[in-house]
Amino acid sequence: MLQKITFLRRRIVVLVIMLSMLFLLFGCGTSAMMLTVKRPAEVNLKGYSKIAIGDIAGPNGRVNQHARDMADVLTSTLFDTKKFEVLDRQNLSKLMQEQKLSMSGLIDESSAVELGKIIGSAVLVFGRLQKDSYKESSSKKDWVEKKKKGKKGHKRTVRINHTTYYREGDYKLSLNVKLVDIQTAKILAAKTLSAEATKSVSETDAAAPSIDRDKLYNKCMKNIKKQFKKLVAPYKVKVKAEFLTDDALPEVKAALVQFKIKEWDAGVELLKNATTKGGLKPKVQAKAFYNYGLAKMYGGEPAEAVELFKKAMSLKPDSSRYQKAILKAKEEVQKNEKLKAQS
Repeated sequence: MLQKITFLRRRIVVLVIMLSMLFLLFGCGTSAMMLTVKRPAEVNLKGYSKIAIGDIAGPNGRVNQHARDMADVLTSTLFDTKKFEVLDRQNLSKLMQEQKLSMSGLIDESSAVELGKIIGSAVLVFGRLQKDSYKESSSKKDWVEKKKKGKKGHKRTVRINHTTYYREGDYKLSLNVKLVDIQTAKILAAKTLSAEATKSVSETDAAAPSIDRDKLYNKCMKNIKKQFKKLVAPYKVKVKAEFLTDDALPEVKAALVQFKIKEWDAGVELLKNATTKGGLKPKVQAKAFYNYGLAKMYGGEPAEAVELFKKAMSLKPDSSRYQKAILKAKEEVQKNEKLKAQS
């Protein structure tokens, strides 16, 4: 009888512990959501309202179809930014001819200053395909399949030989690009944009299917277009923000709902109100300051976020989360300063 009572007591203790853990799990935790933030361009082109694509050459220095494709991609990227007046390359060549200015058949760095005399302050983009290659490899592997054949009670194992054929395609594309001030011929930026796309296919007991080489090439072009856009103009990225939830802070879930329906200011106000609530334990109040700081940081006010994270850490000094948040907010301050300098 005593053993049964002891056993029951142990079960009750275990049940209480489990319930406590469940309470902590659901009562306190994190709620993540993706937020869109703006990042500064790698090169500050403030003051340049005009831009054009100059000479884009192939690996051998000549203009081939892929070089023309790249010129078209870079031109469309500039249009997509809606930041510049994109000058048509053919019209630039016509201007050179009308003004009887020297040109080598292409708009290159040597003719940039001559063009500057006509159109004023602008940026010319020059490029050379450093790598434009496709490689395909094939291999095979023999293997044995074991199958049971025959009627029940008379089954036997049969070994069936198979061969699986593999094929892998690898496309590599890299562009050396330079941005030049058209009036001074000063190089504003020089960078190599590289992309690689691979595809693996296989087939058993038959030749592996062919690989769409053009699809891999276009995938590389798309990648380089994305890199070039980041180089010349501010761009948007998705970041993961983890807000701290707590039963004592219902404002957090309410704020996230506001963020999801694009009511940013209303959501931020809810998080701000949570920091002024009375009767909160220090660790809970720290969460409130952290959440408000997170919204400020990704809402374009990282300097204020630094101070809010510091308040959170003063309430819970041993929290590595708050320490990391302060460092992250300081990085965001620098990025925000660069972004302001480009606007």
